[in-house]
Amino acid sequence: MSCGAGAPILRRMLARRVALLISTLPAIAGAQDGTALVTVPALTPVVVRLEEAVSSNKNKPGDRFRITVAEDVRVGDTVVIPAGSAGEGEVIHAARSGAGGKPGELIVVARYVRVGDLEVRLRSFALGVAGKDHSNDAFASSFLIGPFAMFVKGGVITVPAATLGTAKTALESRLPVVASPPPAAVGRTDESNKGEAEHEPKMD
Repeated sequence: MSCGAGAPILRRMLARRVALLISTLPAIAGAQDGTALVTVPALTPVVVRLEEAVSSNKNKPGDRFRITVAEDVRVGDTVVIPAGSAGEGEVIHAARSGAGGKPGELIVVARYVRVGDLEVRLRSFALGVAGKDHSNDAFASSFLIGPFAMFVKGGVITVPAATLGTAKTALESRLPVVASPPPAAVGRTDESNKGEAEHEPKMD
């Protein structure tokens, strides 16, 4: 075999080796500091909670507000974004209610949550939707009018603190495995009050 004929084969072999090296770099980076990494797919649902109220009459576009992750985000049985992780949302549009019964307008988005030093970008914020099974619900519109009439008082749209919503991860990412106590162990810490809390009516 001449050198000219073997050159394409050598190039293909080199290309395969380079591709293999690139594909294994994330795993290598994780192994160097002893941290196991897990791939979190894009569009993974993340249930978040507003930590402060947002209002069409008090907030303006560009305002940021605090959010936290309300439920552990898991890939299989592995926690990758623990409950309590902090992040931020942003007011995209806000308009005061006006004369003649003009309603207020409010559009908000979830921007990101932090996992250690990593920032996980979010998208597709569905405010008022709690639970992963409803991530594609008709409430996916962020316009807080119509379906969100429960938040309207006198034409002012106010989304209270502790309101839940569902966002999705914007991109695929690799996050470290988070150690968390087994669910059974957590449940035993307040077992004596659990039954009463489940049946106690909630007061507004």
